[in-house]
Amino acid sequence: EAHGNVLRIAKIDQDAYEGTALMYRLVDRHGLYRAPVVIFEEVKIDGKWRQGPVIANQLRHVEAETLLFGIEPVPHDNSATWHRARAHLDQVLSQANGQYPAIAPIEIAADAAPCKQVVLEDEAINILDFPFFRNNPGDSGRFINTTSVITRDPEMGINFGTYRCELKGPRHIAVGSGEGQTGYTMLMRAKERGETMVPVTLIVGMDPMVWLVSGSRVTSRRGKKPVDELATAGGLRGKAIEVVKCDTNDFRVPASCEMVIEGEVQLDGFEVNGPYGEGSGYIGAPYDTAFTMTIKRITHRRNPWIVNDFTGVTRPMIEQPSAALTVAGLQTLIPNIKDYRYMDSVTWISIAKDKPGQALETGKRLAKLIPVFKIVIMVDADVDLWNDSDRFMAFATRWQAWPASYIYEDLPTMPLEPSSPKREQTSKIVIDATRQWPEEGGPRHFPDYSRQVLEKHSPDLFSAVDAKWGEQINGCCKS
Repeated sequence: EAHGNVLRIAKIDQDAYEGTALMYRLVDRHGLYRAPVVIFEEVKIDGKWRQGPVIANQLRHVEAETLLFGIEPVPHDNSATWHRARAHLDQVLSQANGQYPAIAPIEIAADAAPCKQVVLEDEAINILDFPFFRNNPGDSGRFINTTSVITRDPEMGINFGTYRCELKGPRHIAVGSGEGQTGYTMLMRAKERGETMVPVTLIVGMDPMVWLVSGSRVTSRRGKKPVDELATAGGLRGKAIEVVKCDTNDFRVPASCEMVIEGEVQLDGFEVNGPYGEGSGYIGAPYDTAFTMTIKRITHRRNPWIVNDFTGVTRPMIEQPSAALTVAGLQTLIPNIKDYRYMDSVTWISIAKDKPGQALETGKRLAKLIPVFKIVIMVDADVDLWNDSDRFMAFATRWQAWPASYIYEDLPTMPLEPSSPKREQTSKIVIDATRQWPEEGGPRHFPDYSRQVLEKHSPDLFSAVDAKWGEQINGCCKS
């Protein structure tokens, strides 16, 4: 809010989907990367006005990439802000052998935990009383869509996963952890062991670093040992997360979170969750393998903040923590890779190729290896993946459709891919938008960018222009 990135709205009628339409309009006006965090003070849901606040678009504004780590953004410059965050994260990874550091959580007493200020049990429990949204008339109902679902496995440890959870009744939630997700794997392994019911806890309104760890793969599960995602969150924030024990199970949850929903999942069958507006921007098909959760207890802060995700309206959460870790991992397989950016189903990879055909073969390898890589575009190392113009210029001016492309007819993908004629299967394309060498069928001499020629001729020219007219440039057309 101190940086001008928050919009406060007194009242919205979500029965009329005003909040969703407002979020679309903010993205229309400011773009995906500069739409503000929105705070709704009061919302109408199911015919009843409910006190908020409800927070939306958290960790979406480009300046959150730096602010989350206590670093000032670069005003008016998305690319420079991304790179400032990336420099910090690359340094953190380099000091910890390619993984984010861990600081173990610290347990505190229940009477000191804000999330225990109010306790609801038995007939007092009604999850429908809280202002959780139905985002779209195409959705099947109201969802908790920013929760961390906490599950446990004897070998894998404890998992915090962000999965859509549909409200089915006062004490009934359909947990939509899909196949391939860690939570789904853990629950199915419990079923295979003969268990019929397992404890599950949902937390809402947690420290944004905990939500980052829950909602993206910044904790590696490549090894055999159990992982502690709260320790990763503590390492990223540079300070241990304070935790408190749940009342009805042995999970430890962040003591400062807004709400804790404790319950049990029955493993003797599934139920339907959805349809739901997905991150692709389409109304996704229902999950028919959602898990039935019965709420046993709710504890929360007084006047809890509820966080809603307008999934598919805004961009996914901040990118650099996941991108930095992914690059570090990819470089262990392919050292020539320089950077990576995933934008919906389009994956950009920059590479310093040192032999003909290397970029195309690398892209083919990654398309086969990673299900969500549907469109893989390989570019040279001089292309800034965090600059829209750079990416477009490389694609538009360096790519030859033949022979610098390869199409797979049928490869695995995620179940949410809207264009797939067969669920979890898709065709894929690899595009080599690097400069094609003569040995690859390219021209004998590839021309330089005009801007690069200018910068080489006058290395200090842009700094001089900024010094003379920077204030006018930045102030002439604020978004």
